[in-house]
Amino acid sequence: MSLEWRPARVALRSLQRPPARYLPLVGILVGAISGGIYWLAAQFWPSSVAVVLSLSATALLSGSLSDDSSARFPPRWSDVFVLFITYNALMALTAANVGFTLPANVALGLIMICGQAASRSLVVSVLATRPRLPPRITNADLGVALLLGFAPAALLGIPGMMGLVAAILMRLGLAAYINREPQPPPRTLLNTVQPLTEACFYLGALATWKYI
Repeated sequence: MSLEWRPARVALRSLQRPPARYLPLVGILVGAISGGIYWLAAQFWPSSVAVVLSLSATALLSGSLSDDSSARFPPRWSDVFVLFITYNALMALTAANVGFTLPANVALGLIMICGQAASRSLVVSVLATRPRLPPRITNADLGVALLLGFAPAALLGIPGMMGLVAAILMRLGLAAYINREPQPPPRTLLNTVQPLTEACFYLGALATWKYI
């Protein structure tokens, strides 16, 4: 277990192969911690406060683990907009029924795990389209990353699948735009693709939950 966990920890900072294939595991870890903080905070305060604390934990974890201070401060207006959308989507998802029995206030943590894992696997997929730039992503790396990143969403059923569709559509649009620009470093891709595809995952899942 420790041998498998070590590449995942290295992936937080280096994003180099082979650890890049384990990047979705980072998302699962971040989502689990943030979901745990939401669950704990919801025992004492309203959901709105609990979601804010959970998102703050997500930002601190992602910022410190990526080791990219240039991406943290000052926040761009687009970062604030994405955060606002993510907050409101998560607030709406606090009432989501995942279709199977879970303890109170745990469902949102599962949804966050799915969004974090899927968005990071899509980062790997963008890196895989740029073979001449490090880190070099092989087909095996990409396959492992997509499997690890998409598998949690299957637990949510149709909302999880629609969340993946929305996130993938955003990834395709971002990739088309990024490919027109000078080659950005991997951490720039992480800090652009990950939050946008995560937000779209929540929006896609939320749109579907209204009808089931």
